[in-house]
Amino acid sequence: MSSADSPYSAPNSDLSTATYGPEGIYELPRFSAWGVFFLSIVTVGFYYYYWLYRRTLIINRVCDHKISMILPHIILVYIVVSAIYAFYSGYSIAYSSYEPPLYQYLQPANYFCAFLSYIWLFAIRNRIHYMCMLEKTNVFWIGRFFTVIGSNIYLQYKINQMIDHRTFSFNKEFVAL
Repeated sequence: MSSADSPYSAPNSDLSTATYGPEGIYELPRFSAWGVFFLSIVTVGFYYYYWLYRRTLIINRVCDHKISMILPHIILVYIVVSAIYAFYSGYSIAYSSYEPPLYQYLQPANYFCAFLSYIWLFAIRNRIHYMCMLEKTNVFWIGRFFTVIGSNIYLQYKINQMIDHRTFSFNKEFVAL
């Protein structure tokens, strides 16, 4: 008789959370879409990247189709370098007639960073679809057009819808008992 078959051994069970299925979406925090909007304005857009990064970490923890962290790190390094350079160039222009040499190259780099940010946003959208097993006919489907227009605010709104639907369903089942 092995130790695993012994009636006195500790039971073996898998305590890890499921990495696939609609339960993974409930790991994402419910936060007001208006809060996301106002925090993005108050922080001059930095909260947008914080929101994307935090959701990426959570999705990578609960989903078996991970989002590569190379893209977020490239974007975040660029944002930090760009912010430092913007403060430097603003200081240089304000206190002298000197225009920093990289000023003319900053605009195309900003467009490229915005493009990469949308790729990152759509990666999060796709993982949410994967985790919830959503199809285009589902009411919780996250549309492309509104993702482009509403970005992280729209994604947070759809996440809140899914969480509220589950809460409403649980309450409805509880009342039926």
